[in-house]
Amino acid sequence: MSNRFCVNFAAMLAMVLACSTASFAELSGMKDSEAAPVEEKSEGLKAFIGIGGGNAMVADDGVVFASLRIGLELMPQVSVGAWASFLLSDVRNYNVKEKQMVDYKAFGAFAELFPFRYNKFAISVPIAVGGGVVNSIDDGDESFAPEDYFFTGEMAVHFNYRVTKMLEVSIGGGYRMFAGIEENNLENMDFCTPFGELRFTIKE
Repeated sequence: MSNRFCVNFAAMLAMVLACSTASFAELSGMKDSEAAPVEEKSEGLKAFIGIGGGNAMVADDGVVFASLRIGLELMPQVSVGAWASFLLSDVRNYNVKEKQMVDYKAFGAFAELFPFRYNKFAISVPIAVGGGVVNSIDDGDESFAPEDYFFTGEMAVHFNYRVTKMLEVSIGGGYRMFAGIEENNLENMDFCTPFGELRFTIKE
C-alpha cells in the first residue's frame, strides 16, 4: 500500500510540476512580451507659437516692445520660423526742433539654436533677420505716417524652462542692429540697441 501511495504521490507531483512549468512558461512569455522594448516613433516636426516683450533704448529713449513668433521645431537643437515686432510705447525724436514721436514695425525670419539642454532647462541662441518701417507723428498730427524703411538683425541668448509639456518660459537679452534709416535726422545708431526680453512659447 505504501508503494501504491508513493507511486500515486509521484504521479500527482509530476502532474503538478508539469502544469506549473507550463503556467510559468506562459506567464514568462506574457511578461517578456509586455517588457519588450517598444521602438519610439519619431514625433516629427513640432509647431509652436510664442509671445514676448521687453525693454530697449531707441533714440536715447526707453521703450517697451512686443513680439510674436510662429515656427517649427525641426529637431531638439534647431527651431525656425517667422517673427513680427512692434513698439508698445512711442519714442521721442530729440534730433528735430519740432516735437516728434517715432516708432517702428518689423517682421522677418529666425533660427534658434539650442546648444545645451538638461531636463527641463535649456540655453538657446536665437538669430533673427528682417525689415520694417519707421513711422513718425509730428505734434498736432492725428496719425503716424511711414517715414523710412530699414533692414534689421539681432542675436540673443535665452535661458528657457519647460513649465509644462506645452508651455516654455524664456528670459534673455541681446543686441538689435538696423541699417537704412536716414530720414528726419535719424540714423541707424539711433535704433541699434541692447534689449532684454521675457518670452512665453506654447508647443504642440
